[in-house]
Amino acid sequence: MPEHPLRRILSRILRASGDASRFEVVYIHRGAENNQIIINTSEIVGVAKGSFALADGETSIPFHRILIVRDLDKGTILWEKRRPDSQASNLDHPS
Repeated sequence: MPEHPLRRILSRILRASGDASRFEVVYIHRGAENNQIIINTSEIVGVAKGSFALADGETSIPFHRILIVRDLDKGTILWEKRRPDSQASNLDHPS
């Protein structure tokens, strides 16, 4: 089975970027505002086959909950979850 594209992207950010704070991840978190949480990739301490781990040592986020990975410096989206058009308008895209 091929490597998940999110694993490749997050691993590259953590390993090669030199400044993981340039990137952010938006993921689904029920109960949060808009059911989403935005974190900086500098909060990620490890990437596994189907998830990533946060620095708190307890939280693991599965890839299927990730909505967007952004490069903040370039203002580009590196990865975006495919979603029906009706839900896409609910994404939190900062100006």
